[in-house]
Amino acid sequence: MPRDYDRSAVPAVHDLQDIAPYREEPGFEQVVFRGIDQMIGFSRIGPRKPDGEPHTHPYEQMNMLVEGRLDFLVDGERVELEPYDTLAIPPEIPHTSRAVDGETATLLAFWPLREDRLDGTAYQQEFPDL
Repeated sequence: MPRDYDRSAVPAVHDLQDIAPYREEPGFEQVVFRGIDQMIGFSRIGPRKPDGEPHTHPYEQMNMLVEGRLDFLVDGERVELEPYDTLAIPPEIPHTSRAVDGETATLLAFWPLREDRLDGTAYQQEFPDL
């Protein structure tokens, strides 16, 4: 995993609302932000997002809903999140989410550093050698 960083670029503050989305699909936008060993997904999930098939990954995912409401399907069980609700999803547990009642929701997902998302953090000058 890339763990080098430019010490002269630290501290660096990034307003994730101003970063171009790494992923952009109907009803879904995501910006990613990295640290040395951790990553955050800043996602906006709207009513136009089609219902997705549950997916899994080999690491734990921590979630916090910032605004709106989300309907999560976790291991076959539905749970609705409201602002400031948090949800831990252990490794290999199937999950997916969708917006509730036509609202757009903002979700923070916390992951270990993901190689498959590193190119979405090229805007971060503190990590110049991705």
